[in-house]
Amino acid sequence: MNRVLIVAALCAAGGFAARAQSPASSDTLRLERIRASLVGHESDPAETVFKNISLLKGKPASRLPGMMEALTGLIGVECEYCHVRDDFASDDKPAKRTARAHFAMIARLNKDDFSGENKVSCWTCHRGKPKPELTGGGG
Repeated sequence: MNRVLIVAALCAAGGFAARAQSPASSDTLRLERIRASLVGHESDPAETVFKNISLLKGKPASRLPGMMEALTGLIGVECEYCHVRDDFASDDKPAKRTARAHFAMIARLNKDDFSGENKVSCWTCHRGKPKPELTGGGG
């Protein structure tokens, strides 16, 4: 699971931001509200500030907005693709459950196939689109 956090941290750090699309204006406003709510709690563990946190457990809450912003570009979606409006903690949308499973898959691939190096990310397959395209390699 530690590899998941590393991949998430890379996303949050903007490692792929140059390729990412900017989120829609409604998403920008949501992210601004989330950042404003963090004032004074930036270093608190994410799970003490937000509900239903799994990927960023034990990590600073300040990482969450950047990670979510990066993900919108990495897979080319808006917040509501994975999240229920006004209930980000909800797991009702299948896309949120799929995203969590994909983070586990990315971590497993990097650990088992790339000696722990972060060679695989959301961008590897998605390239800014919600549904990954075939990237070749068979044959």
